[in-house]
Amino acid sequence: MPRRWKFTTGVRPNTVTVYERDRGGPLHIRTWDPTKRNGHGNWVRRSLGHRDRERAKQYALEVAARPETLAEKTAASEENLSTIFNYYLLNRSPRKTISQQRADRRRVELFSAFLGPSTAPERVSLAQWERFCDARLSGEIDARGMPVRKPRAVRARTVEADCRWLVQCLNWATKWRDESGHYLLTSNPLRGFPIPRELNPKRPVATHERYVALRAVTDDVPMEIRWGGRRQEQRSYLSELLDLANYTGRRIRAICSLRYEDLALEEPPFGAIRWPATTDKTGRATTAPIHPVVRDALDRAASRALDSEFLFPSPSDPNKPVTRYLASKWLQKAEKLAGLERLDGGLWHPFRRKWATERKHLPDVDVAAAGGWKSLQALKQSYQHADHETMVRVVLEAGELREAGR
Repeated sequence: MPRRWKFTTGVRPNTVTVYERDRGGPLHIRTWDPTKRNGHGNWVRRSLGHRDRERAKQYALEVAARPETLAEKTAASEENLSTIFNYYLLNRSPRKTISQQRADRRRVELFSAFLGPSTAPERVSLAQWERFCDARLSGEIDARGMPVRKPRAVRARTVEADCRWLVQCLNWATKWRDESGHYLLTSNPLRGFPIPRELNPKRPVATHERYVALRAVTDDVPMEIRWGGRRQEQRSYLSELLDLANYTGRRIRAICSLRYEDLALEEPPFGAIRWPATTDKTGRATTAPIHPVVRDALDRAASRALDSEFLFPSPSDPNKPVTRYLASKWLQKAEKLAGLERLDGGLWHPFRRKWATERKHLPDVDVAAAGGWKSLQALKQSYQHADHETMVRVVLEAGELREAGR
């Protein structure tokens, strides 16, 4: 049976040992503190909060090289990551959307597990940073920093988002003062560290032909209403959801969560929708006019006269909106009925990219406002794509640059 890993350094009485208590588990450190037991001395032990043996050995060498006790060394190095994370979750995270707050808590778990909550930010080395990126990219650790038995590689874009979050968190710490009036950090120790980038991001774009093929079968996708103890099968909301996704360019979660109070059907020429901040990814409330097809879809939804404040209530609870997960199941079923292959990297979002790309010839400011984009850069970089017809026009419709006066 293999022995548990252990590394010892230093000269007595200042020997330092880093070791495994359980094979494959978090590493611990043990050092001698002569002040314990009324001056007789005793061992001090604590968890390092990570499994990186090379990092543990380096830390043991640093502790052994200095005469202070482990407790004194720990006190000297904090402000630690745990403190900064606690301040961030208490003061910055509540200003974000609910989904962003969940992501904040998940990333706190991720970096606490890999780097160690008691680690001082200044001690995060470039080598540790690169080991984290490698472990995350290869799938050796999951989204919460836990080791995975069967690693499965993740996209660079996923790791990029995690890395950028930590950089932004420490940037925030350089601006936030604690109760004593001191900044949590004087500078960001991760400044200049490389961040993985997705060289070929998957951003599929739906086509008009795909929309037509799906729309032809959406009425054949049923749902089962389970209200008041009764079960009744009827046509799902997929027809209306697809029309809204194709002609508003909005995210499916925002569409599913629409309430009757969000509709402004009296607005010319065909009505408008007041998209609330509570269902917007960026937390912004916007109002946009609607297409005639959207008006027809809203009228069809309203004609059902369902006893709910939501335009698309959940089939199991009229007091809740239909979830995007159920809407996605309906769309996947429609794809099978229409004989379409799934788009690699997207289900509903390709229709948002389709909407943006079809409007490249219109002013960017107005396209962003109508589609709910906060950033023109995000609109042009991630949503508007090159298409063959437009590229042909670029090639054939060029002017001629002539010298002045000729």
